[in-house]
Amino acid sequence: MLTTEQIKKLYAKALAAQTAGRLDEAAKGYARIIKANPKVAEAHFNIARVFAKKRNIPDAARHFEAALQLRPGQPEIWLAYLDMASRHPNIDNLAKLLTRASALRGAHPEMDFYHGLVAARRGDSAGARAAIERAVAGGLVSARAQTELGVLLAGAAESDAAIRAFDEALRLKPGYDYPLARKADLMRNLGDYDTALDLARQAIEAAPNVAQLYYSYASIRKMQPDDPMIGKMKALLNKLAAKDPGRAHLGHALAKAMEDTGQQGEVFRYLDIANRSAAKAFPYDHGSDAAAVTETRQRFEGLRGAHCPPARRGEGPTPIFVTGMPRSGTTLVEQIISSHSRCEGAGELGLLSKEFQAAFQSAGDDMPALCDALGAAGARYRDMLAARFPDAAYVTDKSISSYGAIGFIRHALPDARIVVVRRDPADNALSIYKNMFAGGQHRYATDLRNIARFYKLFEAQVVFWERHCPDAFAQIRYEDLIADPEGQSRQLVAAAGLEWEDACLSFYDNKRQVDTLSTTQVRQPIYSSSVGAWRRHEAAMAPFIEEFAAE
Repeated sequence: MLTTEQIKKLYAKALAAQTAGRLDEAAKGYARIIKANPKVAEAHFNIARVFAKKRNIPDAARHFEAALQLRPGQPEIWLAYLDMASRHPNIDNLAKLLTRASALRGAHPEMDFYHGLVAARRGDSAGARAAIERAVAGGLVSARAQTELGVLLAGAAESDAAIRAFDEALRLKPGYDYPLARKADLMRNLGDYDTALDLARQAIEAAPNVAQLYYSYASIRKMQPDDPMIGKMKALLNKLAAKDPGRAHLGHALAKAMEDTGQQGEVFRYLDIANRSAAKAFPYDHGSDAAAVTETRQRFEGLRGAHCPPARRGEGPTPIFVTGMPRSGTTLVEQIISSHSRCEGAGELGLLSKEFQAAFQSAGDDMPALCDALGAAGARYRDMLAARFPDAAYVTDKSISSYGAIGFIRHALPDARIVVVRRDPADNALSIYKNMFAGGQHRYATDLRNIARFYKLFEAQVVFWERHCPDAFAQIRYEDLIADPEGQSRQLVAAAGLEWEDACLSFYDNKRQVDTLSTTQVRQPIYSSSVGAWRRHEAAMAPFIEEFAAE
């Protein structure tokens, strides 16, 4: 049994070790204190912080909870616990903890910041931005908050404001890898590859064990065989535990490095490592996707049966939806159309799907009510476009899943133009498997058989719309566009409702911000090397080929 004086000395020693970064020594000291007296809240709090730093989340959470039982009203415990939860991939844990810590809101601007993070990861960019701006206005001086604000500003194509936010983060915390990496991503998306590469290198120098930074670096340039980053990536991959999510980033980065350097036989070795890791973090439920397709068809057939008239055209720009499977060429098609002088390229807005979901939930099975709700959804969407692009006559929206709502779009926005991009399924599947999507998006992408299953759902949906509203959309094949750029581009621009302009053929000179995985491809003239690329990996692609051919 330790005396009170011994506990004080042991605590001081453990705290000194923690401050000096000797985390194992600190943990042992705090553990001795807790064993002697489990009611020392400071020991629980600090060992929780040590475990959080060591990424031992279960033990950290256990001790945060113990500290809160002893000191339930102490803000420092809540805020440290929230900080740990905010860095975990599962945002639901942070949301639940925020509900429990609601009494802190108002007095602590950090709370608004964490609410902003939850909103951002759930796709509510406007809510996220408002919350984080409120936190900063409320006195939060934080490099991380400035970085998250910069990410949101970049997502809204406010690149100058985003750069200022990233620079403020670096002023507050020089050499901080997070704003360095995010600014590198933005400069890449703006086409400034030299600056992007320099920032990516600085980020890696600042945090050489952060796997995501190497993925960002690899996305900027074509790597050479003598690039020292390749060896660093391999060494870090070997050090990471099997469950570490960084393996997905490193696997994708190394797969690209192998392809860039001509080592085709090594590409799938690293792709498989990457996708197995991502699949564990974000498992795929094909049944849920299949059920959603069935529900869409039934809802649309009910709407047709009710003979609801389409909504009237409202004020604001005419939307041009560019849709298809991911990696099918949608970014290229959007870049061509948005190079027109009367058109703005908005990228993947994701606004209309939220409006439609709200309409579906509010109307239920009441088809006349759904008719009105869809019209109102279309009007709100057009108002949002007008607010964001007040001077545009046309706006492209590359929200990738719009193909699943073609009939509803025609009802809500009867003047909208829709272009569905098709690509050779095997080439498309390879490109999906080769690329890393944001956590939780396109979960089927981590398994070749699941890609085939999802692809067949996509094709079935397009066939459904061809049968029920064939005049609602145009289709273009990626391979046709590659083979005949001018002829197909002219047809594409006409399908968008625009007169031809030569600038659409020089789409690679378009300086708009491109926030997709294809950002580097659309900065150069059309090339054909990706057509038939799957044949270089024919044996590895067998699971897709077999599943896609199956009935």
